[in-house]
Parts: sequence; structure tokens; C-alpha cells
Amino acid sequence: MQTETPNPALLLLGSNIETVVSLVFLFLFVVWAVYTLISAYHWLRYGHRSIVAIPALIVHVVVSWLLAGYAVSGIIG
Repeated sequence: MQTETPNPALLLLGSNIETVVSLVFLFLFVVWAVYTLISAYHWLRYGHRSIVAIPALIVHVVVSWLLAGYAVSGIIG
């Protein structure tokens, strides 16, 4: 019985579509997380007197997760 050792370079370069899609979604999540952290910091730091800051953060996170969930759910129409 002969076994094959997977090539790590092929996994990073996307030897199959699942790997490519996973890497794209990981990249998008990281960008979203950084954007959310930076915007949350600025909203709370410079808009702390505003009654809109906390609700805006909540709406941003909830709507982002709903859109991401819809995008990956496969529901059409």
C-alpha cells in the first residue's frame, strides 16, 4: 500500500475549488473583522456623545452576518 503526502504548496495555491473558495471567504472575513474593529473604535472614541454609535455598531454587525449567511446559504430568490 502506497500513500501520497499532500503538497502544501498545492493547498495554498488552490488545487481544488473548495480550497479557493475557503481562502476567499477567509480573506473577506479578515477584511470585514478589521473594518469592524476600526469603525467600532472610531464610533466609540469620537462619537461617544452620539446616541447612534451603539445602535449603528449593532446594526452593522447584524446586517453583515445576515448578508454573509445569505451569501453562503445557497438560497436563490
